[in-house]
Amino acid sequence: MTETILEEIELPESCKKVFNVIVEEGPLSSKEIVTRVSCSTRSVRYALKRLLDDDFVERRPCLKDMRQTLYSANANRLKGEMMALRRFQ
Repeated sequence: MTETILEEIELPESCKKVFNVIVEEGPLSSKEIVTRVSCSTRSVRYALKRLLDDDFVERRPCLKDMRQTLYSANANRLKGEMMALRRFQ
């Protein structure tokens, strides 16, 4: 379902890859995302910024290591996008 949402919204391929990894594997740090996605660190940073700006991803501190930031999918935004897709189908 997340692929359908991302197809409807025009995002670069790196954003789609990063978003899919975050949705599938839960909250991840940027370093963990880089190791799971075949993109450069710079591309992942850009994708995260774009996803944060578009409110697809949320940022929160890692409670185990407060120096790190974890990124997770914004569930409210996903629900809204899914409902909008259902209306048009």
